[in-house]
Amino acid sequence: MESKLLVTTALEESWGFDEDIIFLGEWCKQHSRKHIWIKRSFDVCDYHWRDREKLKVDHDYLEILNEDFLKYLSNFLNKFHGVNKDPEYWRIIIGPWLLNYIPVLWDRWELLSSVSQKGHILETKLLKPDSTRTISKDYSNAIASFDADWWNHQIFSEILLYRDDLDIKITKLNTGFIENSFVPTYPLSKWQKFITFVINTIDQIIELFSLKKRKLVLFHSYFPRRFLLKLYFRLRLFPRSETRFNKAIIYPKPLDRNNLDKVESSLSSDHSRHYFENFVMENILRDLPISYLEGYKTLLKMQSQFCEAENIFTANAHFASELFKVWSAEQQFKGSNLIISSHGGALYPLYTVFDHQEKIADYRIVWGLEWMRGQTRMPANKLNAKVQSYNSNGDISLIDYDGLKYSYRCAAIPMGPLAVEVYNQNKDFINCLSQDVRKKMKVRPFPLGGWETKDRYIDDFGFDIISSQGSLSNTILNSRLVICAYPQTTFSEAMYSGIPTMILFHEEFWEVQPIYNELISLLKEAGIMYTDKILAAQHVESIASDPMTWWNEPKTILAREKFNDLCLTIESNPMDSWVELFRAISAGGSSKR
Repeated sequence: MESKLLVTTALEESWGFDEDIIFLGEWCKQHSRKHIWIKRSFDVCDYHWRDREKLKVDHDYLEILNEDFLKYLSNFLNKFHGVNKDPEYWRIIIGPWLLNYIPVLWDRWELLSSVSQKGHILETKLLKPDSTRTISKDYSNAIASFDADWWNHQIFSEILLYRDDLDIKITKLNTGFIENSFVPTYPLSKWQKFITFVINTIDQIIELFSLKKRKLVLFHSYFPRRFLLKLYFRLRLFPRSETRFNKAIIYPKPLDRNNLDKVESSLSSDHSRHYFENFVMENILRDLPISYLEGYKTLLKMQSQFCEAENIFTANAHFASELFKVWSAEQQFKGSNLIISSHGGALYPLYTVFDHQEKIADYRIVWGLEWMRGQTRMPANKLNAKVQSYNSNGDISLIDYDGLKYSYRCAAIPMGPLAVEVYNQNKDFINCLSQDVRKKMKVRPFPLGGWETKDRYIDDFGFDIISSQGSLSNTILNSRLVICAYPQTTFSEAMYSGIPTMILFHEEFWEVQPIYNELISLLKEAGIMYTDKILAAQHVESIASDPMTWWNEPKTILAREKFNDLCLTIESNPMDSWVELFRAISAGGSSKR
């Protein structure tokens, strides 16, 4: 049999010299390093979650496993911290990290399982295989690490050294690597910094005189500032920016995790899966972020200085803000209501976060038709781009999709290398357009992601194809036609704007809730939704000179109205509905989980 070198990441120190390579995934082939890898003889492993039946089976298994480890971690953390908290308390705090961590390990485990079946004699080179992975500080730091080559090289190494069922020769190198995890930041302008400083200063002064218990706390609400101020006024509450949740947190140094008692699971009777579960048990405490172990008491002490609240509302702080999570968990188990709103969406994925938000929320707010028990439909708290004057000479704008290089959860979206399929579809779509239409085409690259799609577009089509519009709202409102590459928030924003809108996407990688089946048929019939790049290009060619005529055809209007009916809640005065909701919750009404 032919001998090949298995390469697991983009760390070129592990690539050998002139050996034939099997790249474990597309993430090994960074676009910016094409001049290096193009010279090598290589194959690339297919991605195991391209098989969507496998994705479904894995999702169901991992959801059960997630609950199992939540229970065991809860017991461990109670013992470690000397407290007696319910698993639902710990779900609020550690749940977002756990629902990512276990699928991440399973994904990497399955990648190596699939490559071992290729029929080659495989060798792989491990960089510093005995080194200890840096412990993540918190949830955001962990997510960044899950997409870092150094972290993944280490976890692949751990799996290879742990598993005796893989017929892969291991060569240990004494070569190190740089640990670098990119946590995205959004720099503010000088004016934004000044406004933020003024608001924060005022909020800190108000905090000194505020009540010990407040009726409602809103943090990361996603309401536009003006709307939020009016909402406070209508509810007869003093406006707050809740700066206390943005305080810098200084965590203690991590303990020697090797001396901790093991977390045990006894879930699976399947040998191969039980093998994986043992691996999770061996690693979960070593990888548990500092914020939940060494840093928990720091967070607990900080939040004890905050006010209490009868009701707490957020759109996304329940994922990334560690201080907010500990405070809201403490408040909820004192009787407070935790109200969680959607922070985006259009056609909601069939599965994405193990229904975490529904499990922790007392009231779960969604933008469109409810698809689960306990949800409450409300007007979107984020959409505000409404066209005032249509620009018939504007750009044909393609709003691109990109993702992280490595999968970070088990979800019905194009995770990991499947994001490249989105780019390839978009590239082929543009190439199907005539030169006249292509000249009018501008691409707005996705602001985050590891696939360097902006550089790919520039290399394939030249720099002029990149949109010069600043914000997403400006891109949409200054377009004659918007084409979305994914059926999530941007699609809703574009449809809501009134600008003629289409969507071209990989339907097989975007499984959605069954409630949208009829809508999808109507969108396709109206020419709003396409899954075929050639048909999409033909439609764009036919309407490019006057998209608004097509947009106002009866069939198109019917599909648009159906979209609004299922995915958005458009009201002439959404403020009244939000005021009514908060008053009802305060009075003990509305539907509670």
